[in-house]
This record gives sequence, C-alpha cells and structure tokens, in this order.
Amino acid sequence: MTTTKYPRALETIVCRDLSIYPVVAVMGARQIGKSTLCQEIADSQGYKGCTLDDPDVLRKAIEMPEMLLDELGSKAYIDEAQRAPGLFRAIKAIVDREQQPGSYLLSGSNQPSMLGNVGDSLQGRAAYRTLRPLLLSELRFDEAHPGWSFLFGDHEATILAELEARAASSSELDWREVASTGGFPRALSVPNEYRPQILNDYISTFANRDIREILGVEYPERFEAFFRLVCAWTGQVFNASAYSRDLGISVNTIRRWIDALKRSFLVEIVQPYSRNASQRVIKAPKVFVIDSALALAGARENEPSGFHLESLVCNDLLQWRDESPSRAVYHWRLQGGQEVDFIIQDGQEIIPIEVKAANSIGKREVQHLETFLDRYKNAKRGIVLSCDPNIRSMANNIIAAPWWAGI
Repeated sequence: MTTTKYPRALETIVCRDLSIYPVVAVMGARQIGKSTLCQEIADSQGYKGCTLDDPDVLRKAIEMPEMLLDELGSKAYIDEAQRAPGLFRAIKAIVDREQQPGSYLLSGSNQPSMLGNVGDSLQGRAAYRTLRPLLLSELRFDEAHPGWSFLFGDHEATILAELEARAASSSELDWREVASTGGFPRALSVPNEYRPQILNDYISTFANRDIREILGVEYPERFEAFFRLVCAWTGQVFNASAYSRDLGISVNTIRRWIDALKRSFLVEIVQPYSRNASQRVIKAPKVFVIDSALALAGARENEPSGFHLESLVCNDLLQWRDESPSRAVYHWRLQGGQEVDFIIQDGQEIIPIEVKAANSIGKREVQHLETFLDRYKNAKRGIVLSCDPNIRSMANNIIAAPWWAGI
C-alpha cells in the first residue's frame, strides 16, 4: 500500500485561523485525512501532539486533563479530542489566562462532541473547519482551491475566459472514472480493484461500531441497511416516509439516524432555496453522501449515475461555501417537477447551476434554469455543467461549460 501526499485546500485556512484564534478544531469523517493534515501543520509550526486513540493518553485526558495540557506545553495538537469532554474546560482556563492565538489545534470526527464541548467551553475562542474528501483540484495537485466566486463577475467575457483556462488546465475528464475513484485517502492508496472492498468495510465498521459513540443503536444491522439505502439515494430529496416504508423503521428513527450520519460528516444536507418563493416550492432538503465512491460501494453499485456527478460538484461547492460566512448552497424544486440542482449564494447575489451527464446541451437541458431566472431577478446568470466540452453563451443569460471547468 502506497500513500500519496496530496495538497489540502484547508491547510491555508487552518494556518490563517491559528494566527487569529486560540483554538482551531478540524472536523470530518473518519479516515478523511484529518490527522495527517493536522500533524503536518503541527510539525511545521512546532506543536507538540498526542492522540486520544492511545488508551494511556485518553485516561490522563479524562482523569488529569490539566497535567496532560501542562506536558504538551503552550502549543499543542490533540487528535480525537472529543473522546475527553472534560479536557475542553481545562483548555478554556488556559486560553482565558494566556490569551494567545494558536494555542491548541484539535481534530475530531464526532460533530456534537466537538461542536458541543468546544462550543460550550470556548465560545468566541475557537474556529471550526470541516475537512472533506479529496477534491478534484487536490487530486490534480493544485496548490489552491479554484472556487466558484468568478461566476458572480459582471463581465461575461471574463467568466468565459476563466472557464476556458480551467478547461485547458484540467483537460477532458471521464466523470464516471472520477466518481468511482472518490476522495478517501486510504481507498486511493490501494489498487482500483480493492477500493470498493475498503469502502464497504468502512460502512460496516461505522454501522457496527462507530455509531455507538453518537447514539445507541440496538440493531446495528438495521442501521447498516439504512446507511446503504442513503447511499443508493444520494443526491435525492429526503423523504423520511419513503425510508420508513422501505426499511420498516419509524419516521422518527429515520430522522434521528440521518442526523447521526450528518453529525458524523458522512452526509451533507442541502437545504431548499425558497426566498420570496410561491407555495409550490418543495421545502424538503437533498441528502448527499460526502463521497461518490463511498455511495457506490454502500449501494453495492458498479456504474455511477448522474447523481454521482452531482455529488462531485456538491462536494466542491461546499468547500467553496465553507471558506466565507457570506456564502450558501441550496437546491430548488417545484411541485410540478421543475428543479435546479444547486443555487449558490454570495451576499445578496445568487446563481443557479444545473449538472447534466449529457454529452451535448440544448434548449431542453436549460429550461428549468430559464424558469428559475424568470422567477428570481436577483440571479446573476445561469450555469449548466455537462460533458459537452464546448464553452459558450446560450440564450436567456445562461452559460454552458464542461463540468471539469467548474471544479
């Protein structure tokens, strides 16, 4: 097994935060690369580190947190910090006394423990960042995440030129291959034929062991069946009743379980866009498994669908969203079936984005974008991303581009 070192877009953000906040917490799913990223940052900036996966260190963190922090010194990195909730109170005492930015770098994979304990003890003193599966730009070894802000520009010619430059830099890509590869570092380190097995084992381990840290599940095999159904329905509007009917589990349990997957950073919830909208707008969110290859393995499918291409784009959009509090990502759907995959927002401006697996784009593929643009006058323009390599302006303020020019 060989491990490739990929650049991570979050590294620059975490290093910036360490110069501002006393505590920076890096969160994300297990085996997503948090420890690797944080250890590299810790080594480069002189942090002394430990992991609470070590039973002896964990015992000290629970029973004698002040002693552990004293041993680590004024710049400490603590991995899996959520395992010792009492540690955060001890960190708060030191932070309040010393008032020094960059005192503690924490990482963890349990959102309620990290956000709850860090938030309760260190409100206003900590920054929280989410590490996602490897982005396409990271897999290409790009030093920086290109982002989506250029789409909000005032000059269409500039936007078209940027899309042309990105497309040329990336070269044409097969989305099926990219979706099947995914972005879990450990899965990427093994030959292609073993990747589904690695990801399948990941799901089984989470359902039968890790979920107990988040909520009590009496029948883990039923939770695993639920997780696999979520994988099969990735990118679709969440319907708790449909899950309930398929699995024979109560709607309330389904809602608790989807929340547990979100808190474990394994799914993302994309809320509907409905500002100034009519009653015909569907208010249900979409659920995306965070990694397209994980979704394929969980559903025991070999061939990716258009939903997996959407997942690739979604993961990239959410990285862009996380970089600024003025940004948001939504979806839009009417009861009559008209829908737009993503609505991205920066400040008061919005842009609808359609993602198509089609090899050519015509008027039919952009009609829902036209409906949205007609209803929402604050939309700058519409974007359709597809497998069509031609970058061009279409009618009604819509730009068509290949998907690899966007992410």
